[in-house]
Amino acid sequence: MRIAALDTSTLLGSVALFDHEVLVAEDSRRVSNAHGEALLPMLQGLFARTGWSPRDIDRWAVGIGPGSFTGIRIGVATAQGIALATGAELVGVNSLETLAEGLEDTTVISLLSALRGEVFVSVRHEGAVVVPPSCWSLDELTARLEGFGPAVAVGEIARSVDWGGRHLHVELRTEPPHDLPRASNLGRLAFNRLASPWLEPLYVSAPHLTRPAAKVLVR
Repeated sequence: MRIAALDTSTLLGSVALFDHEVLVAEDSRRVSNAHGEALLPMLQGLFARTGWSPRDIDRWAVGIGPGSFTGIRIGVATAQGIALATGAELVGVNSLETLAEGLEDTTVISLLSALRGEVFVSVRHEGAVVVPPSCWSLDELTARLEGFGPAVAVGEIARSVDWGGRHLHVELRTEPPHDLPRASNLGRLAFNRLASPWLEPLYVSAPHLTRPAAKVLVR
């Protein structure tokens, strides 16, 4: 099985190609919200390097969030469009789970910035979900996590948390590939997942409105 994985749920856009469970090629760029401009050129670059084409892909795997609303929409729409055109399978993986890939034998706190003093968070213990994807304020994070015992925190935003205030025993793993969701981790998770004919983004929270909607004048 050949898998193409892509994640655009954060400011890091990444794509990866797998032949069965072997990573063949990967690329990533920090592009903020410019995923619409960067995603397809990254994919085209990987196909050029490997000699593959979209029709060689059996399964498209994509990060469904939580994360950037714009980025998630771009990633999901791209994967669904190509899968529909080529007849490939489609698999969605949540971004917080992608961060924790490879750390299944411990308690893992996955964190992503949700902006405005908030974080997306989920907790897994030995692979089982303890806290499903949620959106909490940074101020309440450690209070909500009190009592979880020794844990590993992943996601670069974890470096901004005061873990000592409540005597939480937390080990930080915030370097790649546990800094932000990456397509290489996502592709590994997607290999044994059930395919879906359609994907729904996992937004968790409502979008922040930064400006009033523009009026459209029809003449």
